[in-house]
Amino acid sequence: MSQTSPKRPLTMLQKSTKKKVIVRLKNEVEYKGKMDNVDSYMNLIMTDAEEHLGGKMIANYGRVIVRGNNVLFIKIENEL
Repeated sequence: MSQTSPKRPLTMLQKSTKKKVIVRLKNEVEYKGKMDNVDSYMNLIMTDAEEHLGGKMIANYGRVIVRGNNVLFIKIENEL
């Protein structure tokens, strides 16, 4: 067995800027788009974002800001 260092969520997110992500909020709304930036509170700035609810696209936005305390989870492109 090889030893690997534990993954830190914030570091992993910061290294994943400019990748496509799916962000699920606590109210079950999802945003799909490119993550442009993330801060230490896990607030996100996304571009080409689409808002989805129940698997259906509700709206298409150029740019959105998602507040970190509303986020349930984030899926990064290479993990989809």
